[in-house]
Amino acid sequence: MRRLLSGATALAIASTIAFAGMATAAEEPGAPEVMAVPAVLINEVSTMGPNGPLDEAIEIINTTDQQLDLTNWVLKIYNQQNQVIQTIPLVDALGQQIVLAPKNNVGSTLVLTGAEFSGTTNTPHVLPVNFMGVEGVPVYGGIAIFGSNAPTAFKIDGVAFSASAVTPKESVNASPETAQTAALNGSNTRNILNQDTNNNQRDFSLQERTF
Repeated sequence: MRRLLSGATALAIASTIAFAGMATAAEEPGAPEVMAVPAVLINEVSTMGPNGPLDEAIEIINTTDQQLDLTNWVLKIYNQQNQVIQTIPLVDALGQQIVLAPKNNVGSTLVLTGAEFSGTTNTPHVLPVNFMGVEGVPVYGGIAIFGSNAPTAFKIDGVAFSASAVTPKESVNASPETAQTAALNGSNTRNILNQDTNNNQRDFSLQERTF
């Protein structure tokens, strides 16, 4: 369940969002088609944290009532110029397949964590990642899940934190994190209902981390 922000924390994060700038409402050309009802959603992304730019994590959730085998699935990380800077196979630390449990069960989530991750998670599926570069997941970049690493692979879900990260973006980008939200232990996360409307700005908001 989502933790509610204290009044001071919520006000500080809201103030940060107010200065993030307005994104354009039009869908930019070149973005691959996205599934209308994804079996898997990117539920929460933290691109930085109290421990710095590599204090980051990504939570992926199963939205179905069935087990879901992630064999061949990959997560791609994009920079602000929409270039893929890292492709991460969704396998466990030993290279074995990951099978997510049905939604709302233990094991229905996968959390990828950075080298300086300061949080905790209760899922059995935790994948420590050596995110590349000095900031790992770029603050103004984005991430997307694909069913394989083939050039024609279908995008299952994505979120971007700038308008120029076109491939992971769905409609309007989500607000990027800042040093202020990182100090407040913030992240970009969906609401408690895990809503997905294929609009990053509407589906994600800066809240307190749940991991």
